[in-house]
Amino acid sequence: MDEQFRLLFEVAPSGQMIIARDGSIALVNREVEKQFGYSREELIGQNVELLMPERFRAGHKALRSQYNDQIRPMGARPYLYGLRKDGTEFPVEIGLNPINTDGTVLACIADVSERKWNEE
Repeated sequence: MDEQFRLLFEVAPSGQMIIARDGSIALVNREVEKQFGYSREELIGQNVELLMPERFRAGHKALRSQYNDQIRPMGARPYLYGLRKDGTEFPVEIGLNPINTDGTVLACIADVSERKWNEE
């Protein structure tokens, strides 16, 4: 089962990230590497706020305590923004799904740059 999970996780069409309660990144798939421009080796163990524009980081730390309280479907909030390794921002939708009671969550991340551009 572990190998099946890893295969499904890796080939998911959206970015997939497992985040621990303390905000550290435990696992990412290749789509996260593509979206953000970091290798998984650079991301594993880093704080998830690394992938957010500076203006959102302080407020996000307080929100992490709510990760395990509810499922947040994709598109449940207006556009959020990710921060690439090269410093560019891009609009994203993020869904959060608690994995277990220790606060670990699965974050699903979709780059919605093209959709936002079409809307404008």
